[in-house]
Amino acid sequence: MAIVKSGPYLGFSGTIDGITYYQVNGKTVAKKKNKKSTKPATPLQQAYYAETTMVSKFLRPLKEFTDVGYRLEAKSIRQNANNALVSYTRHNALEGLLPDRKISLSKLLVSKGKLPPAIESSAVMTEKGLAFRWSTEIIPKMSHYSDQVMMLAYFTELKEACYTLAGAQRSAGTDLLQLAGIKKGYTGEVYISFIKNDHTEIANSVYLGQFNW
Repeated sequence: MAIVKSGPYLGFSGTIDGITYYQVNGKTVAKKKNKKSTKPATPLQQAYYAETTMVSKFLRPLKEFTDVGYRLEAKSIRQNANNALVSYTRHNALEGLLPDRKISLSKLLVSKGKLPPAIESSAVMTEKGLAFRWSTEIIPKMSHYSDQVMMLAYFTELKEACYTLAGAQRSAGTDLLQLAGIKKGYTGEVYISFIKNDHTEIANSVYLGQFNW
């Protein structure tokens, strides 16, 4: 991988003569396509591919949410949001051994950042959906009353997610995630987070547990 600082391909995105150009954080990056290896994959490589495929497939229904949740993390490590999410999950939220290796949902972060997280947070299932509550405590120069709540319920059996990317302000202390359109009788894995109202900061998500809809 190389950084293009001048010339006709500065600012260009696309592939020419086997070299792919794309934009990362305002910089033009050039990468030559790797030739496919003729050597058989080692057991370690096979395990890596299997893990990455499993994690990517499992997290796919959360893409719109995690694209926001990992945008700032991705920018800081010069990756895209999906790669940052998959990398974090592989290194921090997997348990067991292949072929039974799986994601520990209590360790999964669906958003990652430095904004103070939701504290004393909880959720209750209602007829319309999940009623979230959290502490309205403000940490000076770190959190703000106008931070907006992010709510997520992931129904893994259905491979469907219901979420709000920018809900009520931190000062409200409560919000409702409506589950209209989600088939009843299934369990949702539930998370809460906060994002600054101008989207320049985001918090680590907090796992609130399983809830039957």
